[in-house]
Amino acid sequence: IALVERMKAGDALAFDQIYHLYAKKLYRTACLIAGNKEDSEDILQETFVTCYVKRSTIENPEYFESWITRILVRTAWRILKKKKPVISVDELLEQETTAGIAAAVFTDRKSLNPLEQVVSDEYRNVLYETVCGLDVKLRTVLILYYYEERSIKEIADITGSFEGTVKSRLFTAREKLKRKLMDSDIQV
Repeated sequence: IALVERMKAGDALAFDQIYHLYAKKLYRTACLIAGNKEDSEDILQETFVTCYVKRSTIENPEYFESWITRILVRTAWRILKKKKPVISVDELLEQETTAGIAAAVFTDRKSLNPLEQVVSDEYRNVLYETVCGLDVKLRTVLILYYYEERSIKEIADITGSFEGTVKSRLFTAREKLKRKLMDSDIQV
């Protein structure tokens, strides 16, 4: 909180520290939303520029992470309005900055036998491709709910939506994922 207050007052060192505290997590979220490295980097850069420019509008420093995530999501939606994801699953998951995503979402591969690892990898690929194929707003709600572990209320605040809209988007996204995974030959 003190760091955010210092940044709000114009302390450039505090802004630099905030960047280093939040950049990695925000970049991962941007990668999941955008589906490609170039857009993710643009989204992250614009997010921090907006953060610095609008730092004086921070009302509650204790909610800074939600505030900056809201900026990231809205920046991503604006940039991605007419774009499609172009990054492959393997390329995204092999990047050092996104290595934790698979661990956060999928089972521990070390405890699996070779056949189970192959099935797990195929399942991961189908799941990721399906998530990337979703509309950006559905994809964003899934990412915020499952990856960022945000509540419905927080997601509604971040996306500027009603809680009912968030619930509806989550339901729709889950149904699309379920249908796609059931259509695949992978046993879950």
